[in-house]
Amino acid sequence: MASGRTRRAVVGVLLLFLACSCLVVPAHARGGGGTGSITITVGWDRSRQEVVVEETCRYEVAAHSKAAAALREDGAGHCGGYDILRQGKAADLDGWSNRPDTVTQAGPDAPLRVRSSFAYYLARRDGAQDVRIVLDVKGLAEAHTAGSPAVWTMKVSAPEWLPREIRGPVDSQSANAVVWRVNTVAAAPKKAVVRSVTLVRTEATTKPASEREQTRGEMLTVFALAVCGIGLVAALLVARLAGRAGQRRWAGATMVLAVVASLCAWPGTPKPVLSSNVAVGTISLTIGGGGPPPGAVWTPGPVLGMWLWFVLPLAGWWFTRRVVTGRPPSRRVLLAGCLSPVASLLLMAGGGLVPTATGWSGIGMAVLFTLLAFLSIRYLAELSTVRRWALTATALVWAGFSAIVLGRMPIMADYDPDISPWETAAVVSCSWPMAAWLTSLLGPVLRRPPGIVTRTVCFIALWAVLVSPFVWARVREGGQNGFDAWGVYQQPFFTGYATFPLLVVLVCGIALQLAYLLRRGEAGEFAQGAEPVGRVLLVCGVLTAVGIPTLRTLTMWGQAVAVLVVALGTLLVLPVGASVTGAKFQRVSRAAHARFMDRWVTTQLVWDTRADFQRAARSALAEDMTVADFSDRWRGLDVPGRIGDPAKRLARARRFALGTSAGVAPRTAGLAGAAAALTLALPWATYKLLTTAAVGTDTLMPFHLAELSKALRFGHWALYGFVFGYFYALLRGVTPVGKATFLMLVLVPAEVFPMLPLTVDPQYTADPSWTDMAAACGGVAGQTVVVCMGLGLGWEWWLARAAGMKWSQVRNFRRLSSITVPAGTVLVAAATAFATTVAGTWAQPTPEPPPQPAAAVSAK
Repeated sequence: MASGRTRRAVVGVLLLFLACSCLVVPAHARGGGGTGSITITVGWDRSRQEVVVEETCRYEVAAHSKAAAALREDGAGHCGGYDILRQGKAADLDGWSNRPDTVTQAGPDAPLRVRSSFAYYLARRDGAQDVRIVLDVKGLAEAHTAGSPAVWTMKVSAPEWLPREIRGPVDSQSANAVVWRVNTVAAAPKKAVVRSVTLVRTEATTKPASEREQTRGEMLTVFALAVCGIGLVAALLVARLAGRAGQRRWAGATMVLAVVASLCAWPGTPKPVLSSNVAVGTISLTIGGGGPPPGAVWTPGPVLGMWLWFVLPLAGWWFTRRVVTGRPPSRRVLLAGCLSPVASLLLMAGGGLVPTATGWSGIGMAVLFTLLAFLSIRYLAELSTVRRWALTATALVWAGFSAIVLGRMPIMADYDPDISPWETAAVVSCSWPMAAWLTSLLGPVLRRPPGIVTRTVCFIALWAVLVSPFVWARVREGGQNGFDAWGVYQQPFFTGYATFPLLVVLVCGIALQLAYLLRRGEAGEFAQGAEPVGRVLLVCGVLTAVGIPTLRTLTMWGQAVAVLVVALGTLLVLPVGASVTGAKFQRVSRAAHARFMDRWVTTQLVWDTRADFQRAARSALAEDMTVADFSDRWRGLDVPGRIGDPAKRLARARRFALGTSAGVAPRTAGLAGAAAALTLALPWATYKLLTTAAVGTDTLMPFHLAELSKALRFGHWALYGFVFGYFYALLRGVTPVGKATFLMLVLVPAEVFPMLPLTVDPQYTADPSWTDMAAACGGVAGQTVVVCMGLGLGWEWWLARAAGMKWSQVRNFRRLSSITVPAGTVLVAAATAFATTVAGTWAQPTPEPPPQPAAAVSAK
């Protein structure tokens, strides 16, 4: 009994002490003061033409609580507690803005009153706008520590929006608002209650979309278009170099290799071989909206790399041997190419990597297909030519299948920087065919086979330049503080968007083409393969229009379409067989050119005089001129010649006068055209060199690839001028201005198309704008017109001077149309280029808040 009274006394004392402590401590210091409120206003920003979600948060925290300490430490309040979704996925942001938080306190022990404002700008869309606000009670509770309100009121206000779907219990609802009231410290139910509202509104936008979902299929389709364009000009070159026998077969084989290259882009990157305590993490940074970056959508796998850097150069090397010797490549050459995959497998085995069961089955299938190809070609083919090439075709089939098998092995895509020397050698052992192919081209280019020492030195130098960044990145020590500029080259040679090897191949390829044309560009001489080489040079000029061509730029739809358009347009500018039909114009001497010019000027004068006589004879016949005198004088003013009507005879005389090279060697005319084109393009090219960044180059690189890319973009105009001058006699058209017009019709779309995605496609620009698109496209189009029309007018002046005449004798400046058509075109184009340059420089858009990285959008 006594013990019971004692326990009751102790409990009473404790309750009395607790009540006294509650009276001493202020209510606002005991934690969880009042009710917090979050107001979310969904609206439409008409200036940005984007959905804006504004958040206003008000709440109190106890003066001596953890929430107050966190508020003082962070310097900003915490709100959140909701997610923004569009079409069931986290919304992409195009920007955000916030005002400084307001924190007030009446006294040292008084609660802190916090007011914060924030605004999200969702990515721009046209048409139906849908926004779903989802209340996240768990996230709201985690964002606010002890001392923050436990009860929250969230209000979603959306004037002029239609609430389409409301989920969960609501506290109140009106036509434009929905209010929830939640308790963050209440016992969590067994099943979470979803509270959300979906808002719908239709708005028409005039600005370009600020987000776009790029797919892997789109990038691969665009890459296939670019490959088809490059394969077309390559097939025409191969067919011409192969001679008259089997041109269609050689062109078809080239296109087959190009089509297979497009198909090899579909396999992905195999999983790297890493140790148990090593992992690879991919970090993608996206500024603003626009969707994931292209590198996160599609990364070139080793199958494509093996095809581009092993199979295609091997086929090119063997074809060069055929061009030089006129026979299929020897067995020694074929054996050298076929043993590389075997050597790679042996080196992998030396490093402790043995193919799995899938790998062995792939090797067995490659051997089986190779044997079937050899038997079907060697013993079933009836044509002797096909049977002679049976061994070469079999070797190419083996190289193709073994490359695909090796490309699917993880070691070819291993990002581990601790890869062994054996494994590095296994990867590098398949990278030599490109150096061998470029070295083998020295013989046809120089018109004499170089010695064994020269070939060996060139091969070793080219191979070392191609693979040295990859080998050096593997054997060197990493950078300090975790930063390594060589990190992009720690991956194998056949994987990724590496720019340096493509730069080496491009520069060597252009140099070999120019050397081939210059060595065969003497007066009266024209090479058999010069015409298709001109087409390849035009495509190279378009590839370098944005800088160094990479797999990243070839998957950009503007650049791919430009390559395809130019490849098809070269058939218009340089018709197939033009070297045969236009050879006579190429061999015209300077004296013959003077006679042709004199004949054309005389014929043109007779033509104009006959027209003047026809107009003046009307009054003369009515007065004192007889019909017989009129007939005699009319026949005496007839255009000289017998074939065709007078108009055709005049056109023929003009073509022979203005369509020749005036006795100048093609290489001299080509160099003069390159210098003239670069001079005409100097203002715009210099502006882009100083103000525009390089496109498609790698990041964190030890080389000055950005500067090299700008230099290539600056000099690509010289390639256009070289083609115009070197192939002037073969270009479609009659007069210099007409030939320049046909060239302009091909180059203007090729220069404009790459500017479209770089200015309006959110995948390639952070700020899509129709104004920027008009400025960029107008600038490059105007500059292209200036270059082409300037070349045409300059060539016309030079042809007149070469014949000892004045330019006014060729172009009648007294006739208004003779001046306004070409000169007006040049002036308008120059004004357009200048105006767009000034507009792009001075008409800067209104500064916007810095964008937020486009991860999962959650206001927590």
